[in-house]
Amino acid sequence: MKILTQILVIFALLAVTYPAVAQDAESLKIRIEEHYAAINQGDSETAFSHHLPEFSYFNNAGNQLWEPGFQETAARMGIEPQFVDVRVMMRHFSAKIYGDVGVATFYLNGSFGDTQGTWRVTAVWVWRDGEWLEAHHHESRLEP
Repeated sequence: MKILTQILVIFALLAVTYPAVAQDAESLKIRIEEHYAAINQGDSETAFSHHLPEFSYFNNAGNQLWEPGFQETAARMGIEPQFVDVRVMMRHFSAKIYGDVGVATFYLNGSFGDTQGTWRVTAVWVWRDGEWLEAHHHESRLEP
């Protein structure tokens, strides 16, 4: 019984000392890589699950702000937002962490539908309930 108690104490100390997911720039990078893996696979359900309910988005086509609730609005109107086939890779990742907020900047290389190129990205992610969730995303095309 004494050994079992000691083992439980060791596991408890390890759990406190080494959390499963850190709230740092590297964990944010991993989350964003997971996010783009889902996008590249056309898995919009997973990609949308990475967003806060109040998520907003300036897309790479230079259109107006996509505001929170756009999916619900589309559903009430009987339409479904159409998304292009995306094949992009993230590079030159940088992030600053401010408490529970991470601001990430990086480039996306690849294609959005028929458009090939490089896009600059600035994204704001929030640490909530042990995971990073995206609050706002802004993309703009890097002109050759």
